Amino acid sequence: MELVELRARTRIPKSELEKKVGKIITDKDYNVLLTGPTKIVGPSGQPMAIYLPQAITKELRDKHYPTLHAIKDKTDNRGLASGSVRVSVKGQNRANKIRSAIMGSFEGTGAQKSRFPYCRTTAWTGKNTEQFHSLYPLFQHIGKMMETYVPDRWANQMTRVKQTDPAWIVEGTPFTTMTVNNTYPTGVHKDKGDLDEGFSCLATWRRGQYSGGYLTFPEWRIAVNMQDGDLLLMDAHQWHGNTDLILESEDAERISLVLYYRTELMACGTLEEEAELERSAKRKHQAINATL
Repeated sequence: MELVELRARTRIPKSELEKKVGKIITDKDYNVLLTGPTKIVGPSGQPMAIYLPQAITKELRDKHYPTLHAIKDKTDNRGLASGSVRVSVKGQNRANKIRSAIMGSFEGTGAQKSRFPYCRTTAWTGKNTEQFHSLYPLFQHIGKMMETYVPDRWANQMTRVKQTDPAWIVEGTPFTTMTVNNTYPTGVHKDKGDLDEGFSCLATWRRGQYSGGYLTFPEWRIAVNMQDGDLLLMDAHQWHGNTDLILESEDAERISLVLYYRTELMACGTLEEEAELERSAKRKHQAINATL
């Protein structure tokens, strides 16, 4: 589809932005609302976002909605994206519980790395392997959209993909990992752990009646009201978040599917090697517990 190019030139002051970090923003935080196919570029011409209305075909939307709709896992480890400030609970940082699940592959990171020093498929993926594989045509379609509209970013990710053990890659795509969010607005945040030189891809499913939930880049005062089947290819290292989501019917639902490449997965071993690391870590953890 033909894109209108919009160049973002002026940021809001840093002092103003800092007040929005981790918060659910409002309609006062944007003055440009995208309504058609648009390419947003930064002051130096770098791509920031590509908005592709209806890029997910109705056939793909309808086929894969039941699987995505059924993902209702709750988590309290999304930090700023949950719209709350993290607090320490038994030595681990926690935030508001929200309906968000991670699919695909993940590495041992942060405070958990001493306990989980191995690469692995996520808990949801391990329990729902057949459903995960059924989503591959959807992931591959989105990968093709990325290749078409941000070929340089797609090529950057594919370079990493070729250097990564196939066990951690969704076949035929530049993706290792997906996040599924169900019916909650994210606080202003930047994504972490995904490839700096790559791009994230965000697709939306809508059901019922609701208002708000506009995906907004508050630093640049640009927003988009994602409709059913829309796709946004974006630099997730820009500050972004949603306006408040107001449910207006009992069946109101907003599902966002975000696809990306986890940078540290390139350093992972084979599935068998990581499984041995997992067994070793569990033996060590059991030994520690036995001494307590």
